[in-house]
Amino acid sequence: MLPERARLSTFREEFAQQNLALDVIDHSGGRPRIDVTYLPLGAVGLCGVAATPVEFVRHKHHLKDSRDQFGLNIVETGPVQFANAGQEHVYDGGSACLIDRGRPLRVFGPRGARVRFVVVQAAALRSLVAQPEDLSGRPVPPGPALRLLDRYLRSLAYLKESPSSELASTIGIHLLDLVAATLGPTAEAANIVTDRGVKEARLQAILAEIAQRFSDPNFDLDNVAGALGMSRRYVQKLLEGTGKSFTEHLAGCRLERAFAMLTDPHHLHLAIIDIAFAVGFGDVSHFNRMFRRNFGETPSGVRAASTHAGAEVIRRPLTVRRRGRRERGLDV
Repeated sequence: MLPERARLSTFREEFAQQNLALDVIDHSGGRPRIDVTYLPLGAVGLCGVAATPVEFVRHKHHLKDSRDQFGLNIVETGPVQFANAGQEHVYDGGSACLIDRGRPLRVFGPRGARVRFVVVQAAALRSLVAQPEDLSGRPVPPGPALRLLDRYLRSLAYLKESPSSELASTIGIHLLDLVAATLGPTAEAANIVTDRGVKEARLQAILAEIAQRFSDPNFDLDNVAGALGMSRRYVQKLLEGTGKSFTEHLAGCRLERAFAMLTDPHHLHLAIIDIAFAVGFGDVSHFNRMFRRNFGETPSGVRAASTHAGAEVIRRPLTVRRRGRRERGLDV
């Protein structure tokens, strides 16, 4: 909406200084691009920044507007130089550091960078982690908790719409727990963090693994457990809380994908057996039985209804029974 020559100055003066309490210095040669996304999650905030070479600086005069917060930064694309709390380090992709947002800060990505970070209230973090200010400006040691936090953040990127206030608050608590687990919770907080945020993040990691790999016909419970460093029994226990077993989640992903392919005109050239194999089923008879049980119609019936509706431009809704109930689709 703004002329290119005015964009950086507007971003600097009306957004960065007022909302982020920092200055922005362009190192792109006059063609800066800075993409900022922010998702409020109760008392926690999730932010992503992708930029051409740029420098963010929080001077002492900015601190009067700074909040008592910490930010755990995960570098997606580096290198990125962070200077905070008397420490200065360069971070490559996959590494992380804790920033005290109440102290001067310098962040510099000389070749452009992409960083995601979780902003948490200092008081909330101190209730779980002893003296987090002593960890500020320092690299966060890699480990299972950091990988779990990273996976959880990536899963939030697939949210199709902003979460409700209740769900946002729940996600925020999970993120606070994961940040605490990454930094090292106190003995008193360890069980709370594990039973709350860490447990949910592990469940989400399991579901994401299933959603990504369901089309592999050899994919099984051992693959999930091995990929995530969990025992088979622990994976089963977490899934029990969803009301479905691993097998049911796996079959559900395969059937939903098959339904989408059968009703997509771009896949009309594929035979039903090809679709069954493509989504991970090894036996077409088994696929047909499960499909009909789940959707109340055969695969060929769903394809025929979808094709007929598209060809005849039927104005009445196509009705397909799914999971034991009848749902009305959109007018075609």
